[in-house]
Amino acid sequence: MTRIYILRMIFLVTAVLGLGSCYDDKGNYDYKELTSLQIDTMGIASEQTAYQFENFKVPVSVKYAGDAGNLSYEWKIYPQEPKKDDDVAKYDSAVVLYTKPVFDTVIYELPGKYYLALTVTDHSQDIKEYFTMKLNVETQLSRGLCVMDENNGIYDLHLIKTAKLLPEITAADEHVYYHVYSGVNDLEVTNGKFLGFVAASSFTTNYSLYFYTETGGIQLDLNTFDMVSNDYASWFSFPMSITPAPEALTVTSRPMEVIINKGLVHVWDHMSMSETTYGDRLSGDYEAAPYLLKMTGTKFATVIFDTKNKRFAPIDVFGSNVGQFESTAGAEFDLNDVGANKELLFMENGFNAYTYAVFHDTGTGEYSLYVADFEGDTPTPIKKYAMDGCTGLNEDSRFAFSNQGNVCFYSSGSDLCQYKYASTNTGASVHTFTGETISGIKMFRSAGHAQDGRLLIVYTLTGSGEGKVYLLEFNDLTGVIVSGLDKPYTGFGRIIDTVFKE
Repeated sequence: MTRIYILRMIFLVTAVLGLGSCYDDKGNYDYKELTSLQIDTMGIASEQTAYQFENFKVPVSVKYAGDAGNLSYEWKIYPQEPKKDDDVAKYDSAVVLYTKPVFDTVIYELPGKYYLALTVTDHSQDIKEYFTMKLNVETQLSRGLCVMDENNGIYDLHLIKTAKLLPEITAADEHVYYHVYSGVNDLEVTNGKFLGFVAASSFTTNYSLYFYTETGGIQLDLNTFDMVSNDYASWFSFPMSITPAPEALTVTSRPMEVIINKGLVHVWDHMSMSETTYGDRLSGDYEAAPYLLKMTGTKFATVIFDTKNKRFAPIDVFGSNVGQFESTAGAEFDLNDVGANKELLFMENGFNAYTYAVFHDTGTGEYSLYVADFEGDTPTPIKKYAMDGCTGLNEDSRFAFSNQGNVCFYSSGSDLCQYKYASTNTGASVHTFTGETISGIKMFRSAGHAQDGRLLIVYTLTGSGEGKVYLLEFNDLTGVIVSGLDKPYTGFGRIIDTVFKE
């Protein structure tokens, strides 16, 4: 037997023994297929609204091929923006609300934005499946179109919940809540003026609905309409210097609350942690008209019209003072001097983020539309339009400009008119509210909303004193009304103002 033969035999025996050990080793393990577990969320929206103290249901379907007794369920809720509890130096944590597969229980959480999360655990296999959705907890009064009206000298607030503004509800779910302010607070207001709204944000805790009066204002809880404060002077850092007479409010992108009180501008900067009230009047020689622009750029916080000096005037992004534009006398018009006889009838932002201001010349009786760009690096007069071709235009006319297209509406008695300033420079009636007088019109504005700049709010008053609210959808390119003329919301007094609580 040769040496090579012996070596080959040894290799062969070793290989056979190795294969045998591998075969035996494979038999030492118990392999089995895992039982399938799945959370079926077909048809369930990723973001929903629930109402505090009302039942809410999330009908998920848990699909499992094994013994259902192996499964446990845990529905937890936790805030989208956790807040720190300084008393225990701890942030909000998740709370277990339910331990069955289909969430079907009463929501007691405070109104706010939350995540609702389901964890399904298979204890026999030690595996978990997850599902998470956004949940907005509200009261029935949290969102909707708030309406201020007057009836026999008493002013009150109402709330319209409409599918046109709240996409998560259907037309069948629409409802009007009447006399909300007086019903909740058991109080009467005899001198209402306008409404203000400060939305919740990560920069401010002062989210409120304001019910302003001729001599002050009332701060209300956004979710319940409960009165928070009616001490208007205490909202200012120098209350003794305030003669309560609110006229306009806006919230800037900083964010910063800007209010006009008796022609003077006051600022509450929410980016400054030390400021908890409006400061002293902004310096300068001016008297502000009751209009504040909502700016989208970063150069100015807002722009006012100074009725004393007949000029547009900027407020810088930090709210430091009422400034002055350079003269543009050689342009379409002079930003610093529009003319001694010019009386401002209306001013708001519109298409291309331009400012649209309607003036009445008390000397000639003529009406004019001034369009300016205050969003660019250089404030620029864009165009001055003579409004001679606007049928029915008068000093009582109300105006509304779309920010989505060159569309302007104005009122004339019972007629709703459209002013085509960018084409024919004429205005004419597009609808007559027979038996009703238009008491106000307002463009719906809510950044990011599908109806932003595409829906006109019209208030009318019948001969019997009933107020109606029409929500008119229109084509933002042509201004043609496409819906809403046949379905007004009724049962109000003379409507003074509206604001969308979002």
